[in-house]
Amino acid sequence: MPDTTGQARLWGRIVKGGRIVRSQTVPCDPQNLDEALLLLCRHFDVPRPLWLRKNENEFQEFGRTHFTQDHFLEPISFTRMEIELIAPDAPRRRARNPLTDA
Repeated sequence: MPDTTGQARLWGRIVKGGRIVRSQTVPCDPQNLDEALLLLCRHFDVPRPLWLRKNENEFQEFGRTHFTQDHFLEPISFTRMEIELIAPDAPRRRARNPLTDA
């Protein structure tokens, strides 16, 4: 297996109810997420979700986003699919805190 130390990865999670039922990471080019997202969808055996402006905004600001039934053209058997960029050399993003952000 190739050494991926220092390489950005995309972490995908399938959530059903409030529980993570599947999880996987794949190599990722942060400038081109399409290939990594497609790899995750193939691994999870789910259709590719629609990437909406909401997803773009969340991913740009927080490095993560999620997809629900509204993002899929076919029925899904889970509550949501979450993706998060793991970039070891990137500065840590500030976590949202609704109490202090108000």
